[in-house]
Amino acid sequence: NEEITIIEEYGSYSRYYGMPIFAKKIVFVIDASTSMEGGRLEAAKRELLQVIKELPEDKQFAVVAYNSRAWPWEQQLKPANAAAKQAAAVFVLGLQPAGKTATFDALAAALGYDTEAVYFLSDGVPTTGRITDPADILKAIAKLNQGRYVSIYTIGIQADAEGMGFVRFLEQLALQNAGQFLQVSR
Repeated sequence: NEEITIIEEYGSYSRYYGMPIFAKKIVFVIDASTSMEGGRLEAAKRELLQVIKELPEDKQFAVVAYNSRAWPWEQQLKPANAAAKQAAAVFVLGLQPAGKTATFDALAAALGYDTEAVYFLSDGVPTTGRITDPADILKAIAKLNQGRYVSIYTIGIQADAEGMGFVRFLEQLALQNAGQFLQVSR
């Protein structure tokens, strides 16, 4: 594949669920709602820990977890040094599934950072928070991201179980924000 050869020539990149991370400033958003219980949250935590571990030191990152509310690991992006990676790992490992799914609140929190890319992971439709209707969330995020051009990458864990409406929402969110949608089984 010619594309892969070109990327390899420009250096190696961290990957999150196989997607290369080109941005220097990144926010990872992880769903910790009740529906993530069991294998889903454990798999998501493993994947997130792996990408954090592999981030080059010239990157800055943050982690936002959410369920019925969104809560950040740190209020600002942190350099991807050993101390920050360790602290982020402790935060991620401590996540326990509980509550509902405040999608908008999590996205708004992520866009509160001085970031270039957001990696948003969810397994289900918005059920709580300031805005719950997917169409209204798309409009509100478009407004929040206007003039900022933050790329939003979406990862749907077993998203097909929620139906095509949810898959379309994640696809639209990525499409409208220069990102990419990825559906994963776990």
